[in-house]
Amino acid sequence: MSKIARLLVHRLEQLARREARRNALRNGLLEVKAIEIDGHMTRRYTPVFDTSSLTGDRDKDLAWVRRHFGDYLQPAAGAFEGAVPAGLRSTSRRKSGSKSERLSDADHANRAYALSLIGQAGKGPLVSNIIAATVLARTIERARVTLATVTRAAAMPAPVIALHAPIVGFEAAIRRLIEVPGFVPAGDLKGLDGEYVYDDMTIAGDEGPGRTYVLLLGHLLRRVAGGNLQRRLLNALRRDYPVVAICEDAKGVPDAVSIAADINLEGGRLDYPFLVLMLEAVYGPNGRLPLDRWTNAYDVHYLTIDDIVLAFRPGRSAAEVVAILASLTERNRIAARDGENDDDESDGSSSGSSTSKQKPGKANHDTSATGQDSSSGGWRRDKPSGAEVIQPKPWNEDGSPPSLAVETLPGYGKAKTWALDLKADLDDYRASILPWSDMSTKLLLSGPPGTGKTTFARALCNSLQVPLVVSSVSTWLQGAHLSDVLNRMTRTFAEARAVAPAILFIDEIDGIGKRQPAEREYADYWNSVVNKALELLDGAVKGEGLIVVGATNRPEQIDEALKRSGRLETHIEIPRPDTATLAEIFRHHLGEDLKMLVAEGQVPTKGKPEIAELPSDAGDSLSQKAALNGGSQ
Repeated sequence: MSKIARLLVHRLEQLARREARRNALRNGLLEVKAIEIDGHMTRRYTPVFDTSSLTGDRDKDLAWVRRHFGDYLQPAAGAFEGAVPAGLRSTSRRKSGSKSERLSDADHANRAYALSLIGQAGKGPLVSNIIAATVLARTIERARVTLATVTRAAAMPAPVIALHAPIVGFEAAIRRLIEVPGFVPAGDLKGLDGEYVYDDMTIAGDEGPGRTYVLLLGHLLRRVAGGNLQRRLLNALRRDYPVVAICEDAKGVPDAVSIAADINLEGGRLDYPFLVLMLEAVYGPNGRLPLDRWTNAYDVHYLTIDDIVLAFRPGRSAAEVVAILASLTERNRIAARDGENDDDESDGSSSGSSTSKQKPGKANHDTSATGQDSSSGGWRRDKPSGAEVIQPKPWNEDGSPPSLAVETLPGYGKAKTWALDLKADLDDYRASILPWSDMSTKLLLSGPPGTGKTTFARALCNSLQVPLVVSSVSTWLQGAHLSDVLNRMTRTFAEARAVAPAILFIDEIDGIGKRQPAEREYADYWNSVVNKALELLDGAVKGEGLIVVGATNRPEQIDEALKRSGRLETHIEIPRPDTATLAEIFRHHLGEDLKMLVAEGQVPTKGKPEIAELPSDAGDSLSQKAALNGGSQ
């Protein structure tokens, strides 16, 4: 479990134990006294029940406390606040001020043990808050900001903080988390929706306990024009209110907030590491074991926060939770596939045209071409890009690579050298020795069909031990309208960044084509596609964690701007393998089977080279076996 996630979850557990002790005090199960220790005033809780029944076995004692005092650990459980439970007052209590009040070390240890049981026997933190804390931890880790920096900003008198992650339910979950009493330093927070901040004379939230802060939620901000929004923001800041913007939409955070923010955190979608953290937080270090048997765990991005809450119910085992998550993922994936077809049909019919599928050059320019849904302003979860996410195969226990890895691939020449150099650079980057900008992370692979470009990408995934996101230009071009095509392209890069560090493999990249003169037919369509590809590649260069590999059979058909410095600047051609390389390929994939096939051949003829002749069907057997052991070369 990551350090930040462990700290945030531990904070929630501390708050839950504190609440249990306070309820026990209110209901007469504990007494409290203010004492001075080394010049500091602190509270000393004392149990009023007889602790002689405790055995020292924590599990048994915890069950005993829950059985006898469980009701007194809930709010307002007693007949009246401060009442001592009948028959539970300790017979060993001493008169205040007497010499016998000086307790022995054993008595102090017994009291401390009883208090720990009281805290642990109470209600634990809500699963929904644990989920939100884990999402927040992943967001902080992705932004490469230290937890100390975030804590200092939160403790400022009037900080401006922006949080964004394209996860359905993110806004509500984070709001509930930061308003948990005691979770945020410098006082409990009381949210004031930004849409109610109108002008200098009209602002609510001045009354009542708690630290008032102005909350800007993405789904509410869409109704507020830019000038009005900035005025409301300034009115809040004039009163020294903290401002927190929480958005699920990539462009939902106002520019004024992004620029002025003391902390600006941008997270990704739910992913496999998030589920690992959740299972370890709820079930301990071994909680992730059932997840290893879930073959489609790379589809976690289909889940919402509500789905996670639905699966992680108290009392369920880790295996049951994983089974439910698998079912919810499959449901959402099918709904996304079917919903995409429905959306395409409705988009076409809404235009009033008899053709529901627009051709290149006839794109609807009223539709957003930025990868966002213009009607809602947010990511549309039910229209994924169609990319496939492949998790790397782990290395063997003896430290050797899996069967398909760059280290074991025969041939490939310069491509193999580039991959091994990248692996060494990635190790330095993870050790904070080498900055990402100094690494060669963009590659264009070209070569005739069947030379193993896709196999190379899968081997690179296993060697680097990072996920592989596989897409193709033909998948992007399946969109009905220009906006659909651009949305698929944008979402592919977003899905890859969500699992970063990762490899994005784009097959048939020559399908993007070249920019055309304005007078050419469909020029607007294809120029928009090329420009979007340039924009996305530039964004991948500016960010960190994304390795982009493009593959093509026709490198001459690719726009030159795509191959310029900072984009797919490294171009390596993979030629057809020669005889020696073919022999290495067959030897790699067939192993001991090759000796058996050769043994079935004819005896070498005297005076000719000693190369056994294979049976007539051996070529087919070799090809089939090679395909089964790692794909075509």
